[in-house]
Amino acid sequence: MKIFFASNNEGKQERFKRLLKLAVPDVELLSPSELGVDVLDVEEDGATHGENAEIKARAYFGATDMPILAHDSAFYVEGEGLFGAPKRVALGGVPEKDLTKEEFAEKVSSFWKGIATKYGGSVDAAWVDAFVLIYPDGKIKKSCCSREIVLTNQEFGKPHLQMPMRALYYAKATNKPAILNTEEEEFLEMKPIVDALKDVLNIDI
Repeated sequence: MKIFFASNNEGKQERFKRLLKLAVPDVELLSPSELGVDVLDVEEDGATHGENAEIKARAYFGATDMPILAHDSAFYVEGEGLFGAPKRVALGGVPEKDLTKEEFAEKVSSFWKGIATKYGGSVDAAWVDAFVLIYPDGKIKKSCCSREIVLTNQEFGKPHLQMPMRALYYAKATNKPAILNTEEEEFLEMKPIVDALKDVLNIDI
């Protein structure tokens, strides 16, 4: 089975391809560029991250005869609440397309370091992930999960330019900086996502 992944984020593509091999080995995840599909600049104006995932998936509906998988995340910080669009919040209204990858990474990293500094250098937090799968006939499946972490104001390694926050936090599942996890430890950290992928891909509507 082949799945179209509605994302142009290279870091996200790499991660979910690895995780999908673990969750459902006989499913192949393909990006827009791999299929020669024009990348869309989707306005994510949903009220929740779940709605934004559905908006992303629907934007590509009809562009392929494959099921379309989309993902969006929110970020919860103890004392601050839920950031429904953590990337956009960190950019402060500056369009990502107007920034170089280095500028994007610096802005995002600086913002979240500032949040951690506000709480003495570290604070409990969690990623909240939503997945939406749309079939060619229009049927939809949805799933969600959360992953607990500790956000800090330190960089524990060189961050991926499209996922700079990963260098700033401990994963509670492994009790070590997420960026330093081995592949086995990363799968332990990402088990909630693996379970959510199994759910959205395997459970009948």
